[in-house]
Amino acid sequence: MIRKYSTGPLNNLTEKDKTVSKDIVVNSLNQNQQANAKVRIKVYALNGKKKLIHNVVFTVKPNASTYNSFFVGKAKQYEVQFITNQSKVQFASFGISPKDRFVAAHRVINSELTRLV
Repeated sequence: MIRKYSTGPLNNLTEKDKTVSKDIVVNSLNQNQQANAKVRIKVYALNGKKKLIHNVVFTVKPNASTYNSFFVGKAKQYEVQFITNQSKVQFASFGISPKDRFVAAHRVINSELTRLV
């Protein structure tokens, strides 16, 4: 069964039109003890019209994790979607500021993701 999750739209500009996150780091954790998990991560820029800017597919081994980094510095808003074929995969997304610091407002952990049908 395919499972699909979303961060929802994340605003990436301050009140003075400065970029909040230049990059994001996305974590994938396969809690299954025996089966590989196929994972697809899609990142969309939401600058008025939704535009796919990153689309990556990879495998996470059983009881293992991986991370990916994506540039979102030109997106006024962005959304991250996670798609997997396993039920025991957890995801998280973290924003990284232009000064290479974590952005608390762009931290979306597994329990905060919206499941898409």
